[in-house]
Amino acid sequence: MRIFAAVFLPAAVFALNAGRARADSGLTGAPILTRPIGARSSGMGRSFTAVAGGAESLMYNPAGPGFAPRSEAYLAYMNGLGGGGYGLAAAPLKLGTFVLTPAFLYYNSGEINLNLSDGTQGAVTAELDKVVMLSGAFLSGPRLALGGTVKFTSINLAETASASARHFDLGLLYRVTEALNFGAASLNNGDAVKFEEQGAPAPATLRSGLAYKVALDLPNLLDRSADVTYSDIFLTSDWSRTVKEKGYFQAGFEMNMELSGMVMLRLRAGYLFDRPEENLTFGLGIQKGQWNFSFGYEASKDLNVRYPVSLTRGF
Repeated sequence: MRIFAAVFLPAAVFALNAGRARADSGLTGAPILTRPIGARSSGMGRSFTAVAGGAESLMYNPAGPGFAPRSEAYLAYMNGLGGGGYGLAAAPLKLGTFVLTPAFLYYNSGEINLNLSDGTQGAVTAELDKVVMLSGAFLSGPRLALGGTVKFTSINLAETASASARHFDLGLLYRVTEALNFGAASLNNGDAVKFEEQGAPAPATLRSGLAYKVALDLPNLLDRSADVTYSDIFLTSDWSRTVKEKGYFQAGFEMNMELSGMVMLRLRAGYLFDRPEENLTFGLGIQKGQWNFSFGYEASKDLNVRYPVSLTRGF
């Protein structure tokens, strides 16, 4: 009976839960590692490899936190497809030219009811994934950051079958000019993900991207007597490819406007090219002092709309 439960029950869970996983899983193991979360990056079409984005950069480029101006605490949540949700907690700690970031990522698919022919009945958590991360980014001069992350992943299917694996990331972020960034990363290198004897290769992913900032000319584009005192536009473009899958392009946009009262308003939009289920994304961010709140919207052709949210506190 144990062998039956360990082999057949997870397969039944996948069959019942297939609709939830269509846009998140591919041909490799541990799809949680290839599905970044975070409201800012989500609003920008997940085009974030060349962005110095603090804790949110961990899922795109471990060198991203290297340019962080201060330490921070970061929390993010996103609803899953058909139920459940993702969560990320991270705390980049700035230690001179080095930034150390412990982080925890999870995915809970929610419960499903089973009634199998062998008499197995009841509600079980279809899938519960947990990833513990320790990341470091080093600022090697004023323009170059290098980073790496070690990941310890555990996956539990139907509260019956489980697997664990270790992976690592490497990345760099280079400021070509004051306005132009280039980023590249190699993610999720390491163990195959195995349940019993069956396994899938590690979701090794390559990413590269550009980011360009344009400061708007206030006298020409904005009325100085208005509440907006500063504005710029941030444009991003990314390419990514996971092993055994084709490569994809994505692009993003962020407009930053400083309002009276030292409040920063950020408007975001992005597009994921050639995705069967996803395309447009939108986002909004508000920063006041050390607090930064972001909200995202990910459109889907056939599946549930997703609403990522994140909260950051600098210190």
